[in-house]
Amino acid sequence: MAMVNGPNGGDSEGAGEGILETDMRCHRLSRSRGQAVVETALLLPILMLLVMGTADLGRVFYYAIAVTNAAREAARQGTYYDPISSSNAFDTYDQVLQAARNEVPSDVTLNYPSGSPSHCLIGSPSSWSPYYPTQPNSGYVYICFDGNDSQSAPAQQTIQVNILYSFAPVTPLAGVVGADLVQVVASTTMQVQAQQ
Repeated sequence: MAMVNGPNGGDSEGAGEGILETDMRCHRLSRSRGQAVVETALLLPILMLLVMGTADLGRVFYYAIAVTNAAREAARQGTYYDPISSSNAFDTYDQVLQAARNEVPSDVTLNYPSGSPSHCLIGSPSSWSPYYPTQPNSGYVYICFDGNDSQSAPAQQTIQVNILYSFAPVTPLAGVVGADLVQVVASTTMQVQAQQ
């Protein structure tokens, strides 16, 4: 009787075992592919939240720097002393507010506060929570002069500009920690100068 050689050089019975091994390898490969798809589906939302959270953190820093620069420029505007006008020895509040508005991005709205206090905030920044705007991406500018108008250069008089800004993040991560808006504060105090 003649022997029939299978694909592996053996008899035909060995050919059946080779097909079975190939079938098992394909089954293991498809099972690992399915596992990879499930793992990706579970991890992708978490990874996207981390990426978006990182982008929001960068945006918060960007707006915090812009608001800090705005407070500094507004205070600098208020330090110019005007000896010519007896009724307006300091720059007006509107000029100081406009200097702050010129320093922030166009999507940021800066205004005077709608309620009391209208100009000077008392206490530390941690106690100013009730005075933040409730509208997202908007800020209140508190301008506080501690002196009165006069014709001569003021002695040790200062201007303080506080900007309270409410930032709206894109990701819902801020809601997890208890707030829909992130509060950013910038405060600058400068001594009023005599204009040369």
